[in-house]
Amino acid sequence: MDRPQGRDELLHDVKRVEYHKGYLASLARAIRNGADVRGYFVWGLMDNFEWLNGYTVRFGLYYVNFQTLQRIPKLSARWYMSFLGQSSYYNMSVIVRNSSMHSTLISST
Repeated sequence: MDRPQGRDELLHDVKRVEYHKGYLASLARAIRNGADVRGYFVWGLMDNFEWLNGYTVRFGLYYVNFQTLQRIPKLSARWYMSFLGQSSYYNMSVIVRNSSMHSTLISST
């Protein structure tokens, strides 16, 4: 398991953004190749209790302070909101193409 992270590091979850960009790039490639894709879901919306690790693993789009129940959007939440706000395939391909890990998977057609 990875080392524990501080709140600032949890809020700036660059690896999660890169993961979603890469996954969406692969998804777009599968669609171009004829896959019948009906949806894409991000797990999970907020940090929550995980049966194996309790509250120690945080992978929600929103950071939850379990003492005050305050919810703070992480970098991944802001990126995903921006991604969903794009209204065309071209805009989607530009966002995904700009992923540093998967820059060649999508062409802007």
